[in-house]
Amino acid sequence: MGKTRQNTNNLSYLCILFQKMRRIGFFILLLCLMAQVSFAQEETDEKKKTQVFIEHYDKISYNRNIGDFQRLIGNVKIRHDSAYFFCDSAYFYEKTNSFDAYQNVHIIVNDSVEIFSDSLIYDGNARFAEFFNNVRLMDDSTLLRTEYLTYSRDEHLACYPDSACTTRGDKTLISCIGNYRDDLKELSFFENVEVTSPKYQMYTDTLYYNTEIEKMWFYGPTTLINEENTMEGEHGYYLVNEDIAFFDKKPLAYNKTQRLKAKNIYYDRSTGFAKAIDNVDMIDTTYKMIFRGDYVEVWEKKGFSFATDSAYFINYDGGDSLYLHADTMFFHFKTDLSDMEKMTARRNVRFYRSDLQGKCDTLTYYASDSIICMRGTPIMWAENSQMTGKYIDIKIANQTIDSILQRTNAFIINQDTVEGFNQIKGMDIISKFIDGNIHHVNVIGGNAETIYWLRDDDTSLIGIDVSKSDNMVIEMKDNQISCIKSFKGISETVYPENELPESSRLLQGFKWNIDVKPKNKADIFRNTDAVMPRAETHQNETGNATESAEEEAPKPKHRIKGS
Repeated sequence: MGKTRQNTNNLSYLCILFQKMRRIGFFILLLCLMAQVSFAQEETDEKKKTQVFIEHYDKISYNRNIGDFQRLIGNVKIRHDSAYFFCDSAYFYEKTNSFDAYQNVHIIVNDSVEIFSDSLIYDGNARFAEFFNNVRLMDDSTLLRTEYLTYSRDEHLACYPDSACTTRGDKTLISCIGNYRDDLKELSFFENVEVTSPKYQMYTDTLYYNTEIEKMWFYGPTTLINEENTMEGEHGYYLVNEDIAFFDKKPLAYNKTQRLKAKNIYYDRSTGFAKAIDNVDMIDTTYKMIFRGDYVEVWEKKGFSFATDSAYFINYDGGDSLYLHADTMFFHFKTDLSDMEKMTARRNVRFYRSDLQGKCDTLTYYASDSIICMRGTPIMWAENSQMTGKYIDIKIANQTIDSILQRTNAFIINQDTVEGFNQIKGMDIISKFIDGNIHHVNVIGGNAETIYWLRDDDTSLIGIDVSKSDNMVIEMKDNQISCIKSFKGISETVYPENELPESSRLLQGFKWNIDVKPKNKADIFRNTDAVMPRAETHQNETGNATESAEEEAPKPKHRIKGS
C-alpha cells in the first residue's frame, strides 16, 4: 500500500515537472519568435532608412563652431527617395539624415500630392515631416489649408491638430482636427465640422470623406440643410455627386409645415424621392394630420406619396381627432407637398372618432371639396345610426359632418331607445347633419321604406309604423324619427306591438353590424368582416360578397352639395 502511494506521488511529481518543462519550452520558443520578429523589424527598418540627397543650391556654408550642419541658401532642391523638396534656405544635418527648410517650402510627394508651407522639419529616417505656417496640401482638386501639419510618408497620412479649411470643387469643409490619407483619397474631420456648398450645408462632429468615390460618412449629431428641408441624425452617409442622403440613427427630416422621423430615412434630392422605414411618423401642420406606418415613400416632383405596413392616419384639428387605419395609404399633391389634392386609403379601412366610425375597402378624401368617398362594402356609424350602401359620400364642413349621401341600396338603421330598430331604406339617401346628429333625411330614387317605433314623450310605445312610397322626407329629433312625408305610391300602417310579427319588424336585407363597429382608436387595427344588405333591384349585386376595392365611383358633386 505504501509503495503504491509512493509510486503515485512520484508519478504526480513527474507530471508536474513535465508540465513545467512544457511551459518553459513554450516560453523559450515564444522569446525566440519575438526575437526573430524584432530582428526582422529592425532589418526592415534599416532597409527603409535611405539617405537624403542635396540636389541643388546657390550657396552653401559650414561652420563646426556654430553647429554640425550645412547651411544651404538659394533655390534649394533636396531629394529623398521619390519625394522632392524645394525651399529658399535649409539647414542639412547629415548625421541624423534630416533637414530644416525655410521660406517658400514646397514638397512634391507623388504625382498628385504637393505640400506648401513657410517652414519645414523633416526626418529622413522616420520619413516624417512637420509643416509650419500657411500650410497647403494639394491633391488633384482637393486643397487643405492650415497652420500646422504633420505628414508621414510611410503611412501616407497628413494630420492637423488645430483647425483647417479644405476645399474641393464647390465645397468647403472646416473642422478643428483632421487628417488625410492620400493613398485612400480619404479625409477625416473631427470636432465642429462644417460643410458648405451651393446645394447644402452640413454640421457634424465626425465626418469621413472619400474624394475618389465622392461619399461622406458622418457619425454623431449631424444636420444637413438645403433650400427645401432639413435632415438630422447621428449616423449615415451622403453621396455628393448624386445628392443622396441616408440616416439610420435617430433620423429626422422637416420643413416649415412637415416633419418626418423614422428608424431609417433615405432622400434623393435630385429626383425628389424619399423613403422612410420602421416606426415612421410624419406630421403635416397645414392639414393637421399625422401619418404613421413602417414604410413610407415620397415622390416630391411627382406630387405623390404612400404609406404601408400598419399605415395609420390621424386628423387632430379641433377638439376631436379622427383615427384611420388601412393596409396602404396614397397621397396626391398639386404642386408641392404642402398642397394636398387627395388621400386614398386601401384595403381593410377602419376609422374612429367619438361621433363617427366607419369601415370599407377603399376611402378617398378630396381636400379641395372636403368630401370623403367610401367604396367596397362601406359601413358608417354616426352616433346610434348605422349607414350602408354601395357608395357612401361624406361632406365635411368646419371639421364636422355636413351631409352624407348613400347611393344604391341605401340603408339606415337606428336602435330604438327601448327595443327594436328604426329603419330607413331606399335607392339613394341624403342625410343632413346639425351638430353631428342627423337632422333631415331625403330618400330618393324609388322604393323608399321605413319601420320606426312611435313613442310618447314618456317613451311609452304608441305603435310600430311601417311605410312605403316612391320617395320620402324624414325629419329627425334626438336621433329619432319625428316626422315622415311620403310621395307617390304611399302605403302606411301603424301596428300595435302585439299585432306585428317579429319577422315583419325588419326590412328585407336588414343587417346590424354592431360587432364590426370600431369601439375606440385602438380598435381600428382589428380585422373584421361585415354582412351587407342584399340589393333587390340590381341583378349584379352580390349580397355578402365584398365589392372590389379598386372600384371608384365618380366623385360626388351636385347631389351631396345640393342636399
